[in-house]
Amino acid sequence: MRWFAGISALIMIGVLAFASPALAYDEAGSGRTCIECHGLELGESAVPTPTVTRKGPHGGYSTGTQKCETCHTVHVAPLGSTMLLPAATIKDTCNSCHDGTGGQGVYGVLAARGLTPNSAHRIEATNIVPGGATDGSDTSRVFSAAGGLMTCSDCHSPHDGQTVDPFTGDRVRDASEAAQSEATTLTPATNRLLRQRPTGADSAVTVYGSSWCGGCHKGRLSGSAGVVNHPVETETAGFAYDNVPLVDGIDQITTSLGSLGGTNRGYTMPATRTVEQAGHKPICQQCHEDARSVGDVTQGTIDASEAFTVTTADGTTTTDNPRFQVFPHESVNDSFLIEENDDLCLNCHVPPGG
Repeated sequence: MRWFAGISALIMIGVLAFASPALAYDEAGSGRTCIECHGLELGESAVPTPTVTRKGPHGGYSTGTQKCETCHTVHVAPLGSTMLLPAATIKDTCNSCHDGTGGQGVYGVLAARGLTPNSAHRIEATNIVPGGATDGSDTSRVFSAAGGLMTCSDCHSPHDGQTVDPFTGDRVRDASEAAQSEATTLTPATNRLLRQRPTGADSAVTVYGSSWCGGCHKGRLSGSAGVVNHPVETETAGFAYDNVPLVDGIDQITTSLGSLGGTNRGYTMPATRTVEQAGHKPICQQCHEDARSVGDVTQGTIDASEAFTVTTADGTTTTDNPRFQVFPHESVNDSFLIEENDDLCLNCHVPPGG
């Protein structure tokens, strides 16, 4: 029976390994690649490509999966926990990986670099939605956390069920991947586990764009009565995160359709609107995104100093542009604006007499 005992011990070791916290990315700089912890996703090679959606421990399950133990504990869930989670709340469970120290940092990333967040989605702290009513006023909503507060799973589907289509991201995901720039975009496609229908949304959307944001912030979509909102474009015009007008290059004033991901060139509009821009408004994410230097040196263009670039691995104090890629969780700018005041407006609008 010794052989049986040995096999049992090995099985138990395997189960305990899966029950340990899943470190999605060691920001301290261990040098481990994503696949060392998560393995290769279906059809993915060791070199990431923009055409493959990386899911890590979320989704892609088989009938014999052992991924469940990563986030659920059958017999030792804490008192008050729901869904057999290893922590008392949904937020605490998510933060066991995504806390900016042992995981793919979300909240706490800015503070870890000595910066102060000036805007944030307040997880498990509020149920108020700014601009959530159709008239543009704030409204309350019953969300999924205790007391009806908003939590991570109101926007994200942890099992990757009924999520939006993958779109191009910005972030270099680990220290082993090459630096990213406009010329070399290595970040794989992602859906960020975004639900097609966040809690309280009237309908589902399949692509990430203005309509996804408007599922909660209903009053922000069309310049609501009594509230001054910048008009935005929805997917009815075909514009979404992966399909917006981009200036064609440094100091260019022509445009082509492409993705906001991996570039700054979708955040400007030349003074003389191009065919792709004519008659169209920006999508939400062209003004509200991660802080970045887009540029109004020559109105409507970007120069070489304002090109998209990430030159260092995440986990270091850096002023790379854009920097930490935690939108829409927290931002150093008010209201998640990419830039503030004239720096934002002059990306698209010619000043009087300019």
